[in-house]
Amino acid sequence: MAILKFRRKKPAQKPEQVRIEPRRMNFRFADVPRHWAGGNAMLTHLLNALSLTFPDGEQFFVDSVRAFRDRVTDPARRKEISGFIGQEAMHSLEHNTFNEMLEAQGYADEAAGGQAEAQRRIGHGKEYLTPEQQLAATAALEHITAILAHGLLRDPELIESLDPSVRDLWIWHAIEETEHKAVAYDLFQDVSGDYRMRTGIFLTATSGLSAYALWYTWRFLKRDGLHRDPKTLASGLWKLFGWKGFISRLIPDYLDYLRPGFHPWDEDNSELIAQWRAVLD
Repeated sequence: MAILKFRRKKPAQKPEQVRIEPRRMNFRFADVPRHWAGGNAMLTHLLNALSLTFPDGEQFFVDSVRAFRDRVTDPARRKEISGFIGQEAMHSLEHNTFNEMLEAQGYADEAAGGQAEAQRRIGHGKEYLTPEQQLAATAALEHITAILAHGLLRDPELIESLDPSVRDLWIWHAIEETEHKAVAYDLFQDVSGDYRMRTGIFLTATSGLSAYALWYTWRFLKRDGLHRDPKTLASGLWKLFGWKGFISRLIPDYLDYLRPGFHPWDEDNSELIAQWRAVLD
């Protein structure tokens, strides 16, 4: 089967002012309210569910990139890959701490089950996907995390609604996901560049992640006794999928990945990085 590759005349590149440097934050979470995202239970638990995937998911990303890092000879690119690996390692550590906080809040079964299911799915991917396909999955999921990060950073009202006890974690993670959003993608283009593989695995990864996130969001809501509460469900669905909802606003960015000439830095959000880095510092 022919491999479809698309070349850009002037490839987008990471802006020079954006640096991919790992930073250990040592977050400690105390007095965190159960619904820390603006009091909205569904948004809170969607982000809680995603956090359960991060420790093992970030390690999967690191392994898939590390498998091909020797293909890159350019010193600047090699430094970016090292920065990517370091940042993802820090994300795993910090979200481990966050997930332990969820257990202490009374979500021990949900946290344990969600992390075990994430490990099972990742193990399945490692067993049945080729190294190139695993890298394609990393590039796909990095795009999803990057647009989620962009959605957060461009919405100061949403950030302000996050409880101060957890706000810095999500700002920090969003900044770094934006900084390194093209590393796995660029490496996949070096290794394969197969458009069918890139988009096919992207759609498959979306389906798997969506099913996981919705199921564990429901599990958290059930633990709170809110899974059948009409007011909770209506306000949560509107917050996520309504007019200008958090997920609704991401649809154009999501679909952009299917464009043959796509590159993550076609969306230059380096100013957002600088703005929120200054706030975090």
